[in-house]
Amino acid sequence: MRISRRTFNAAGSIFSILSAAGCGGGGSGGGGGSGNGAWPAAPSFASGAETSGLVSVNGKNLYHVSVGKGIPVVFLHGGLGLSQEYFRPFIDPLADNARLICYDQLGQGKSDRPTSYDELSFERLSSDCDALTRALGIEKFVLVGHSYGGFVALDFALRFPHRLAGLVLSCTAPDNASFVQRNPLGGTPAQQAALGQLLLAPASSDEDLRKKWTEAAPLYYNNANPPAGVIADVDQRTIYSAGAFNRGNQLLASYNLVSRLPSINVPTAVHYGAGDLWRFGDDEKLAKNIPGATLKYFANSGHWPFQEEPAEFIRYMRSFIGSLPG
Repeated sequence: MRISRRTFNAAGSIFSILSAAGCGGGGSGGGGGSGNGAWPAAPSFASGAETSGLVSVNGKNLYHVSVGKGIPVVFLHGGLGLSQEYFRPFIDPLADNARLICYDQLGQGKSDRPTSYDELSFERLSSDCDALTRALGIEKFVLVGHSYGGFVALDFALRFPHRLAGLVLSCTAPDNASFVQRNPLGGTPAQQAALGQLLLAPASSDEDLRKKWTEAAPLYYNNANPPAGVIADVDQRTIYSAGAFNRGNQLLASYNLVSRLPSINVPTAVHYGAGDLWRFGDDEKLAKNIPGATLKYFANSGHWPFQEEPAEFIRYMRSFIGSLPG
């Protein structure tokens, strides 16, 4: 049986939000082990002192990490239900001439968990990004949205275009109809079964989400072949949120920004991994409809170009940042 994210999104529209008792408790990183040493559990930065902590934003505390000096570059993690750890240490070399800001979106990671996940909406997540960056003393910045973070980044670009110096859309899509799995799916039968369990029912707890996610995660890499040790290492640093995951999929039931893309007037770079699990239908939909947007495919990547081809990703980001006006 073929399963699509769209199938899950449609089903998700009838799921009730899990109670705080069921999924709102503090999550913890999974016990996946430390990997084989290829990926450091405690990232070190190329330049500049790291700062981190909680910032009060729209009545809730959001956790952020900031490092480096230079043009601010804000990274929005995907999921929903994951946390910002998966960007690092892969993006760290950019810290030699940019200020990198990664944060856990509301209800995820080390940020506050709401009493009801009904609080999560695209409007709220975009407003949080606006308020957090202002609280950090940032006026204009480059926004990088990966996967679901790309959905939030697109919403932000439409609501707050004056805040952006640039927009980077990583392995993401402007509408729900674009979710199409690669065929053949690849991987093992067990991994395919885990993906089906992940997509066809809400996660019952943070640990349930972690178990399903880590079992299916290899399918998200090029040829279902992740770099050695990366899944275990990122897993042990990730704080999962079933409540955010379930709510995020509910929000996608009516997600469609295609008609509004031509109004985005911000320098934009769009990229995908050629071996991504999600083919995103017409991959060029974003680049075709956002004026002046560029499009790149990472030939040896799946859903995580910054993990699978980190050197090429850093070159790509440096080139884009260097091309921005001013």
